[in-house]
Amino acid sequence: MSKADENLYQDHICILEEAEKGFQIGVIGCGVGFGSIIELIKKTELEEFFPRLHLVAVSHSQKDEPRLESAVALGARLYDDYNTMLRNHPEINLVIELSDQQHLIRQLRNTLPANISIIDHTGATFLCGLLIMSEVSDKCRLNLFQQQAILSALFDQIQDDILLLDIRGRILDVNLSVTQKMNTTKQDILGKCCWEIFSEQTTDGQCNPESSECPFRKTILTGKPSETLQTRIDSLGRANYYRIYAYPVFNETGTLVKVVEMRRDITHRTEMEKRLQQSEKLAAIGELSTYIAHEIRNPLFAIGGFANSLLRNTDMDEGSQEKVKIILQESKRLDNILKNIINFARPTVSQDGEVNVNRIIMDILQLFRLSCEEQGITSETEITHGLALATADPELIKQCLINLIKNSIEAMPDGGTLTLSTSMKEKFIAIKVQDTGVGIPKDIREKVFNPFFSTKQGAGAGLGLAMTKKIVEDMGGKLDLFSQENKGTTVIIYLPPSLAVEET
Repeated sequence: MSKADENLYQDHICILEEAEKGFQIGVIGCGVGFGSIIELIKKTELEEFFPRLHLVAVSHSQKDEPRLESAVALGARLYDDYNTMLRNHPEINLVIELSDQQHLIRQLRNTLPANISIIDHTGATFLCGLLIMSEVSDKCRLNLFQQQAILSALFDQIQDDILLLDIRGRILDVNLSVTQKMNTTKQDILGKCCWEIFSEQTTDGQCNPESSECPFRKTILTGKPSETLQTRIDSLGRANYYRIYAYPVFNETGTLVKVVEMRRDITHRTEMEKRLQQSEKLAAIGELSTYIAHEIRNPLFAIGGFANSLLRNTDMDEGSQEKVKIILQESKRLDNILKNIINFARPTVSQDGEVNVNRIIMDILQLFRLSCEEQGITSETEITHGLALATADPELIKQCLINLIKNSIEAMPDGGTLTLSTSMKEKFIAIKVQDTGVGIPKDIREKVFNPFFSTKQGAGAGLGLAMTKKIVEDMGGKLDLFSQENKGTTVIIYLPPSLAVEET
């Protein structure tokens, strides 16, 4: 240890010893600064930074001085002269002289023992300044704590994800929403780049610093706010939509030093917009189907009638009969398409009753037992016994489940597992149809509920899932779909339970 370091160490030890011992104070006189000295001694919170202060005694010739009451309240003894005070209190190690008598100060310096320090009027003025600084510090600290509490509350109460990034994309801070959604701690996130923690969840490749759609990259390049839309697939295969905003933060010289990124979950809003668009499509289809019913079915009926009449004509050769058969077949196919359109656009007329969904599932599985065995598909059930009855039309529910099971079987051409389960979830009766098939590709996942959209080339009218969703929603329920490529698809039907209402 160097000499300078040793001296510094010894000074530090001395200060610690003095702080531990504290100051036993005797005050002479109660002139200017007496009130400030009393207030300074009363501030116990100063012990965090300053040796402990204890007022032992005060010497003053006039004991009826009003200011002495505050000293007595602190437990101080009163004396007429300082010699008596010092003789009765040998523990005093600090004398504060407030009479402002120069001869008395000189006398004290000459007569006081070495273990007693002295503070004159000038030193007392310094202590008064220290008190003012302490009060200002307390106010600043309180204001700082209040501001920190407000900012922290605002930062953590916002439901959107908020990330503070440096210009390299490294995370400097995040709000509570981020850690809760990612089920981690802030310490595990800080220092990482934002694309490291989000890139695996996006499906469009936007969450990387090289993407032209990356809002962070746009803001760094332009110095302006930017935004984009990202799609993420969660662990269940469900699509989630996020609106990403990036805002630049400049220092006092106008240099971009940080970026604030906000991520807002707009999945619910997007689904509501899709439902609105779906309703508009259905309204347009309804109007179109009415026109088709009146304008096309009549000539179609005539075409079919004349084709049947021609087939009964024995004078036609074989080639002509084949052509007429084709006309008749195509007219029937067109009539079936027309019926599908009209049925889809027409409001679902259901006969609501109390439905035992467990029984319906077991009945439907018997229908598909042979098909599953031929295709090497294992069917499993996870039935919740004692489940409430559902308010629904049993025939329409059967139609919906048959559509879903057919889709699952077709998705497992090389075999797999088909699982049907029931449970109570979110105050609804949930019927889950789950397969281990090929799944739905990401690029068409958002289109599967569109009317007339089908992945079955040359087969089907593309109304299976769309019709199933419409039936369920018309009965007061809802339908969710989760899918992952090469892992399988899960469709959940939620139906309202039948409530027990007392008759009046």
